[in-house]
Amino acid sequence: MKLRRLSAVLLAAALAAGTLAGCSGGKEAGTEAASGEKVNLKFYIWSDGENYTKEIVDNYNKSQDSVNVEVISMPNETYDDKLKVMLSAGSDADLVNVRSLDQVMQFKEAGAMLDITDLVKNSDLDISKFGSMWDTCYPDGVITALPMRSSCWMLFYNADIMKEAGIDMSKQMTWSQYGDIAKQLTSGDGTKYGGCWVDWNIYQCIGTQKGVYLNDDDISAVKDGLATLGRFFLEDKSHVPLAEVKANDSQYLSDFENGRVAMLPNGEWLINMLMTDEKDGKTDVNWEVAPLPVPEGADPGATWGAFQFAAIPKDAKHPQESYDFLKYLCGEGGSEVLPKYGMLPAYGGDAAKDAFDEVVGKESVSSVAFNSKKIPEAPSYEKYNDLKVAFAENAELYLYGEKTLEETMDKFEQQRQDIMSK
Repeated sequence: MKLRRLSAVLLAAALAAGTLAGCSGGKEAGTEAASGEKVNLKFYIWSDGENYTKEIVDNYNKSQDSVNVEVISMPNETYDDKLKVMLSAGSDADLVNVRSLDQVMQFKEAGAMLDITDLVKNSDLDISKFGSMWDTCYPDGVITALPMRSSCWMLFYNADIMKEAGIDMSKQMTWSQYGDIAKQLTSGDGTKYGGCWVDWNIYQCIGTQKGVYLNDDDISAVKDGLATLGRFFLEDKSHVPLAEVKANDSQYLSDFENGRVAMLPNGEWLINMLMTDEKDGKTDVNWEVAPLPVPEGADPGATWGAFQFAAIPKDAKHPQESYDFLKYLCGEGGSEVLPKYGMLPAYGGDAAKDAFDEVVGKESVSSVAFNSKKIPEAPSYEKYNDLKVAFAENAELYLYGEKTLEETMDKFEQQRQDIMSK
């Protein structure tokens, strides 16, 4: 999920041209409504979300007499780049998925998305159900996207391995305690590992658990978090080597399912992946979840999470109809369907938790997913993705053993000052 930096100036200019070229849209919409035909809304999504999105859309369409929502799926790997092209060149999109908050901020800066602040305020959508992460999304109060899904990182573990080793996983651990267990469970020469850390530009996230981000003045907590990873990879050698992890994007899952890896910090989407593989007969791993370990000084239950969003392009032809569906998608409509697929809806409440319990069937999962203190993985800062990419490049050299921790942080400090001063 690496995003190339969006050129706000070029995109804004293209959007302005596209808006002028598309001014006839209002007349066309009026003619369609007058003729009694349904308004057709085109909703562009990435392919990974096709199954649950289509169910939400089907439910909505059945309830509507004058509106039909059409789902258009694009390959997950190329979605972000294609979305940028669509928004810069102009398109027929009425709604789009947006993968992360920093991407929302980039599009917002470029003027690519419709300002829906008044639509939200004048609707019956209870935004308090988006939880504490919502409060940090729009410091200026201007809303351009609503969260559809929420992610929550937790610790997946092999219950059989823990039982055999006599290890109690029911209590909140620190990363130091996690490291001790990972070292204890590592054996053989690459045969059994205590843990696996995925290479998804989350090397800074142990610091995030203390509320520290890469654009903060003091990033010593980020340095401490990276040193913790250094212990796992370089000192204890208790985790699958980074080079091996990077060589195969899906190996982390197979290693956990076949018992090669005992513990796996990951997001709630792994629940659906494990349930699917169980259903297909690919694994019978006895998995459970525990709260994500925390650094010293962090609150118990602190984890990182993020929203995935949906938004209305600025030049959409049917903004009111689009918002009506957006409200359904990101509100009660989505929250009723997403738990069926092991997904956490952004819109919380008892109904979502009950549905999640029923589908997953593991008490530990809902307890962690709904009770963790989720801290946004990224702040509301349009250059944050650039900082993440720069930090990841330096962090990986350290975790390969090619740079010292001090060299790594010094190099990143130079780069972040350059990025933030542009």
